[in-house]
Amino acid sequence: MSIETEIKAHVDENMVDNVRSKLLSMQSCMDHGNISKFDIYWATSDDGDPIFRTRKELNNGKVRVLFTAKPHKTKSASGTENNEEFEFEAPGSQWDRILEFANGTGYKVCRVKWKKGWHCTLMHNGFEVHAELLEVKYLGWFLEMEICSEESNDADLEAEDKALREILSLVGLDEGSVESLGYNRMLKAIGHEKG
Repeated sequence: MSIETEIKAHVDENMVDNVRSKLLSMQSCMDHGNISKFDIYWATSDDGDPIFRTRKELNNGKVRVLFTAKPHKTKSASGTENNEEFEFEAPGSQWDRILEFANGTGYKVCRVKWKKGWHCTLMHNGFEVHAELLEVKYLGWFLEMEICSEESNDADLEAEDKALREILSLVGLDEGSVESLGYNRMLKAIGHEKG
């Protein structure tokens, strides 16, 4: 299990290259290249709230499958998410078997989501930050940033949130760009929760 502190911010399409350049110009930035993700969310009914997610991820030509559950999630009024996350990884060759397993449990597909873009890691204020600049199908471009830790307390969460918001400012995005809704809720609101 890990604890995530995460924010996501809207990025105008004409700002995408600029945001990426600013991330790359940070001294500690490590470029991890292109990434694409296909997520399937599972629930007890086809219109229920997601219980877990299966993801097929292509990262610079390497395919992997992730099986993820977030049993405890909180979101602040300012849009910061704090999640407990359980995640298991499998080789990409196991995708069909994992879907067969999920279907066999009786769970139903309630959401699907596609994301593609670029990602990096960098150090800021003593925290390792994973940043992804992604186009989310039907929703546009976003900068997602997260800090993961094994344990966390309120002071850590506050410092992590501050670090993420400082990076947001350094790449030229303001607080108004931070999205408080999750992608699934945004997709459902526009009628594209099933792709």
